[in-house]
Amino acid sequence: MATFQQQLARAKKLKPKSLEINLYKFIRSIEKDFLDLEKKRLSVDHKDIFGNPIGFYSENTEIISGGRKKAGDPFTGLDTGDWFKGFYMQEVNGVLRFSSKDPKNSIILSDGPDNTWLSDELFGLTDKELKEVITSRLLPFFIQNARKILEL
Repeated sequence: MATFQQQLARAKKLKPKSLEINLYKFIRSIEKDFLDLEKKRLSVDHKDIFGNPIGFYSENTEIISGGRKKAGDPFTGLDTGDWFKGFYMQEVNGVLRFSSKDPKNSIILSDGPDNTWLSDELFGLTDKELKEVITSRLLPFFIQNARKILEL
């Protein structure tokens, strides 16, 4: 068991910049998990970040797809080529941003006539997803990292 002076010396090792760097590295290490949450919400739940539908297939799509996609079925995002493969996470001024490198991304997020998606709020985490990431991944990491520095 550490003395008060020993523990105080250890506590001084808790530097905000060091914690920030370690947290940033950890978040980057779980980037795939963030992107998988995005893909699941879009392809399985068919929802944008606010829980609204992302779109529905038309009768023309049903005809063109030979019935593989039924009119009225929700979009999955799976049939947009490399859109899912192009997903990435980027830190900009302390904010995590999500997007896709696929050229179709600009059409999907536009208000143009080629866009049949109902929402352009496709990227990011829902409050529920964010809470899950914080409680199951970030908080345990932060606690473990602090305990390591404090030698607890």
